[in-house]
Amino acid sequence: MMIRRWLAAGVFGLAILAPHGGAQASGYALREQSAIGQGASFAGVPARGDDPSMLFFNPASMAWLPGYQASFVGNLIIPRAEINDASARRATALGGSAITGSASGDAASDAFIPSFYTSIALGADWHVGLAVTLPFGLTTKHDADFIGRYHGLTSELRTINITPSVAWRPIDTLSIGFGLQIQHADARISNAVDFGAVLAGRGARVAPGSADGRSTLSGDDLAFGWQVGAQWRPLPGTGLGVAFRSAIHHELEGDVRFEGVPAPLATTFRDGGGRVKLTTPESASLGLTQALGSGFTLLATAEWTNWSRFRTLVATFDNGLPPNVTDERWHDTVFLALGGEYRVSESVTLRSGVAWDQTPVRTGDRTPRIPDSNRYWLSAGLTWEVTPNVAFSAGYTHIFGNTADLELTSGGPTSNNFIRGDLSARYSASVDIVTAQLRVGF
Repeated sequence: MMIRRWLAAGVFGLAILAPHGGAQASGYALREQSAIGQGASFAGVPARGDDPSMLFFNPASMAWLPGYQASFVGNLIIPRAEINDASARRATALGGSAITGSASGDAASDAFIPSFYTSIALGADWHVGLAVTLPFGLTTKHDADFIGRYHGLTSELRTINITPSVAWRPIDTLSIGFGLQIQHADARISNAVDFGAVLAGRGARVAPGSADGRSTLSGDDLAFGWQVGAQWRPLPGTGLGVAFRSAIHHELEGDVRFEGVPAPLATTFRDGGGRVKLTTPESASLGLTQALGSGFTLLATAEWTNWSRFRTLVATFDNGLPPNVTDERWHDTVFLALGGEYRVSESVTLRSGVAWDQTPVRTGDRTPRIPDSNRYWLSAGLTWEVTPNVAFSAGYTHIFGNTADLELTSGGPTSNNFIRGDLSARYSASVDIVTAQLRVGF
C-alpha cells in the first residue's frame, strides 16, 4: 500500500512540473527547491533532516523522517535584467560601422518553478525517497532588433530531474544516502545572422547589416548522474551534513532552422540536424545546524560548484556548416549562506538568512545569453504546523545583483565573434522570489 502511494505521488509530481524557468543561482543553476530552505537563504540545508524537500540537497536527510512524507513546492520568480549603455560595432575588416538597434529593455522573464518530494520509512534504519525537481534552467529574451542580436536573441534551457534515493542509518547519530539522477534537458538558442557581412566577406558588393536573418537551434537529451551525502548528529542540537552532486553529460540533438537567407547563400545556410554538448557541473556542499537554546537555531552552508567545465558552447551541424562556437571560459564558484530560526511556539517557526552567490562569469567573457553577476541574498520565511501531519511553509527572497559589464570584441577573421562584432553593454539585475510549500505525513 505504501509503495503504491509513493509511486502515485511521483507520477503526480511529474504532472505539476512547469515548462520553463529562469536561472536564479549562479550560472544557469536553479536553487529554488524548498520554501524552508528559501526562508533562510538555504543556510544549513545539507544538514537538515526535518522535511522531504531536503532530499534535493542531501539524500541522507530523509533518514530522520518518520512514516510517509510528501512535500509540494511552488516558486514564483520575478527577475529583472535591464540593459543600459549598450553599443556595438562591426569588425574593422568589415568596415567597422556601428550596429544599430535597441539598446535597452529587460531580458529576463517571470517563471513558476515547482518541485515534489516524497519519502517512506522502511523500518528504523532504511528509507526510500523520490524527488522531482528542476535543477537547471535559463530563459533570456532580447528584442529582434537588439543591438547585440548577433551574439544572442533567445536562450532557453529546461531540465527535469527524477531522483530515486535510498538512505541508511547504521547508527543512531549517522545517516548515509545515495540518489540516481535521471535528467531530461531541452534547449533552444537563437541569434541574428549578418548575412550581409557574410556576403561582403566573400567579395560581394553588399553592405554588412543590409541582409539580416536568424538561426534557431533546438534539441533535447536524456542523461544520468548521481548524488551522495551523509549527515551526523554528534551532540544533541548539532547537525552536520556533507553532500556531492555529480556532473551530467548531455548531447542535445535536434534541428537548426534559418530564416531570411539570401539566395546566394541558400545552399550553405540550409535547415538540418544539429547538436550541442552541455555538461551540468558537479557540486559539493557542507552544512551546519546548531541549536543555541531558547528556541534559536544557527544555520550555515558552504557550497562549491565546478563551473569551469563550461569553457565553450559549441553547436555542430549536419548540413556542412562549420561549428558555431561561443567562448564562455567560466570559473568555479562558492556559495556562502548564514541564517537562523526561532521557534515562536509549538506550531510556528520563523527564519531568516543572507547569502553571497559568486558568479562564474568574467567581464571579458560575459554574453547576452547569460549576463550573470555576483548576487547577494536577503530572505525571510516561516513554517506553520497546522496539525502534527500537515505543515505550511513560505519564504521570500530579494536578490541584489552587481552591475554586469559586458565587453565582447570581434577580433580577426578567425575569431568566433568576427561576424558578430564588438559589443559593449551594462546589465543591472535583481530578483524577487516568493515560495510556498505544503508538507503532509502519515
